[in-house]
Amino acid sequence: MKHLFFLFLLLLIISGCNTNNPQERIPIRGEVTLDGKPLEHGEILFSSIAGSTPAVSTGSFIKNGTFSLPAKQGLIPDQTYSVHFRSIETIQGVQEEIEEIKNQTRIPYKTRNLIPPKYGAKSTETVTATKKSPNVFQFNLTSESDKLK
Repeated sequence: MKHLFFLFLLLLIISGCNTNNPQERIPIRGEVTLDGKPLEHGEILFSSIAGSTPAVSTGSFIKNGTFSLPAKQGLIPDQTYSVHFRSIETIQGVQEEIEEIKNQTRIPYKTRNLIPPKYGAKSTETVTATKKSPNVFQFNLTSESDKLK
């Protein structure tokens, strides 16, 4: 009987440690616009502000101006996160460049990020998720120059 109790206790401990969401992350969703229009495609990255424990970095694709993260990949409540954005567009080169690239067997295109640097690595955007639901965030990005402000 004593062994049965310890076996039950061990199973209880193991099942308690084997949760799908050990950090109690919460789902989030939201919208991203660029110059007032939904961002067609891109990526959004959430990173814990320095000193947060545990440190978390997670992200989602943006499609037709919306993003979502299920609880398993979501944010830890009451932590503040920096938010970074990226949206890559393919730019076709001029004909001479394409011919040169063909001769060198390189890929005949260039890319550029549609999101201004102030929302990329230099972003000052932050969010804090809470246990209350829903955690819906709206990001209204602009492509106007920082010098205009």
